[in-house]
Amino acid sequence: MARTLLTIKSDLFDTPEGEEASVRENLPIRTLISEICKEFELPEGSYTLRQEGGKALEPDKTLEQVNVRMGAVLVFSRERRSVRRPTQLVAASGAVNLTGAPRSRAMITSSNHALLKDSTTGDVYEIMWQPAIIGRPDANNPASADILAVNLGKNAAAQTVSRQHARITELDGQYFLESMSERNPTYLNDGQVRLGEKRFLAPDDKIRVGTITLVFDIKS
Repeated sequence: MARTLLTIKSDLFDTPEGEEASVRENLPIRTLISEICKEFELPEGSYTLRQEGGKALEPDKTLEQVNVRMGAVLVFSRERRSVRRPTQLVAASGAVNLTGAPRSRAMITSSNHALLKDSTTGDVYEIMWQPAIIGRPDANNPASADILAVNLGKNAAAQTVSRQHARITELDGQYFLESMSERNPTYLNDGQVRLGEKRFLAPDDKIRVGTITLVFDIKS
């Protein structure tokens, strides 16, 4: 199948000049959006593609069907959402719980509270909900910080960390580590955590994301 060369621009990317992509002409817009999200490790959400100066492309149509030609410039963006109402006004509807955590998160109720300590800065992060995502926010998308339980954005080595690098979950008072980035591995005590693998965490375990080392601990 014929391919076409495109430039994709977005304020969600670190490259303002955009990214070049060679794409099949019969690729659905929805699939292209999904591939962009995977490539740039973007948080879940609703995204659109449009031609510069044009309206959003229909997600179920192919590039060929929406007349996207060789050399076209597409703009990738996140759909704007209405501003979230204060927690106390929407808690009764179940949109959020009384702690302010989104429904996609579960507050950890175990008496064993997990902590991560940055071995360089000394910063301590308490794991309050799960999945507890470790990463850095996108400078062009401040809302991306909302999904992070461990926000390493202020660390001098933050650029070595993926936006969603790893996550911690809890079950019956025990904690587990999973890698979320295929291109930027997570390490536990110098051993790589493979994608799809769930590794048990014990006090004093060392988690390495990028060049940052976090020491795991539990307080009762």
